[in-house]
Amino acid sequence: MIQPKRPSGFNELLPADQLAMNAMISIIKMSYEQYGYAPIETPALELSQVLLAKEGGETAKQVYRFTKGDTDLAMRFDLTIPLARYAAEHFNELAFPFRRYQIQEVWRAEKAQAGRYRQFYQCDIDTLGSKSPMSDADTILTMHSALHALGLKNIIFKISHRGLLNGILESKKLTKSSTEVLRAVDKLDKQGEAAVTNELQKNNLSRKDAKDIIDFVKHSGNVKTIFAYVKSLKINNETFTHSLAELEMICQLLQAGGLSSNEFVIDLSVARGLDYYTGMVFETVLTKNLKLGSICGGGRYDNLLASYHKDSIPGVGASIGLSRLFSALKESFKSMPANPAHVLVVPFEQELAKYSLEVALTLRKHGLNVLVYPGFEKMGKQLGYADKLGISFAVLCGSNEADKKSVTIKNLKTGKQVTVALTKAAATIKKSL
Repeated sequence: MIQPKRPSGFNELLPADQLAMNAMISIIKMSYEQYGYAPIETPALELSQVLLAKEGGETAKQVYRFTKGDTDLAMRFDLTIPLARYAAEHFNELAFPFRRYQIQEVWRAEKAQAGRYRQFYQCDIDTLGSKSPMSDADTILTMHSALHALGLKNIIFKISHRGLLNGILESKKLTKSSTEVLRAVDKLDKQGEAAVTNELQKNNLSRKDAKDIIDFVKHSGNVKTIFAYVKSLKINNETFTHSLAELEMICQLLQAGGLSSNEFVIDLSVARGLDYYTGMVFETVLTKNLKLGSICGGGRYDNLLASYHKDSIPGVGASIGLSRLFSALKESFKSMPANPAHVLVVPFEQELAKYSLEVALTLRKHGLNVLVYPGFEKMGKQLGYADKLGISFAVLCGSNEADKKSVTIKNLKTGKQVTVALTKAAATIKKSL
């Protein structure tokens, strides 16, 4: 007999949890659409040469990749690069700036751990075709709105700008090491100062240069304090100066858009691990559950489409890691039933099957979710089934009810029941929902 077992890191949910997950997705979709993002979906599989055009190193090692015949295929590891392919392929059909949201699963062959899976949902938004800091601010404000709609209040947006570190590296004539430096800095909170310093030195930085980088990225705090510190460094570099001005503008726009000053900080260690980011970057944490790590993050990428289209289209976007967030939030949804039905129709005997279906049709026409018990068991068994699924009402269909075109409605939470005409049944149930 084959043991029923899933591969490690591939999660699945029982119906009550799946309904809770679906409810979260609906809330996020509504928030995204309130900010004017339109939905798209892309295939789970991409051609490997397309998917990996901008990514190598650690990311390439995490990709599920295989051949079918002579076609080299890979499963998407995020939603941003498929978006770049999508925008390039449909370039002449889209209106730019193009604003889209996408909520789909991605796959990464990385180490599975609590709240971190190999197959998981991402909830992305992106704006392609705008270099304005307004798009950067809008991205964070949209995420703020979505997270608040989910009931999250204790959240902090940690914001930085890759151009600041790049400017410092340019001033030190270390531009060739920028990719490695940014990847190393992104690991600071996980690996610690000593390990990151060692990695920086392995990538051709002197001990002094490595120390300067670490000293810089260790700074985190409110806007006024961090900007004062950064300006005090008096770094005379165009990339650095431009990036600082851009970050200041974004912060001003965030406050104008409703983000309070205690909901975001400047954290110079935020670099984001993926190579395609070029400007503003951010991550979001729950202040009461820091061990969970970042639940949302993103940033600006102005060169992503260059591999797929002759016109280099600027972009900015962000993603909520829904599967990780759900592991922290599902207790808030623990009252969710195991079935979406409001009503279980209880037929007492086979002769009442037709009337039971007539009752169900009538209730559904009035917007109720209705499950008809698939059989003619004793009433106790049918009501026990409804209770196990978390269904609130049972509609009893006996011969007396059928003769009078009526139903008996039993509230399974209070135990009270009432017999009413079928035409009034839906209104009676809705009053108690």
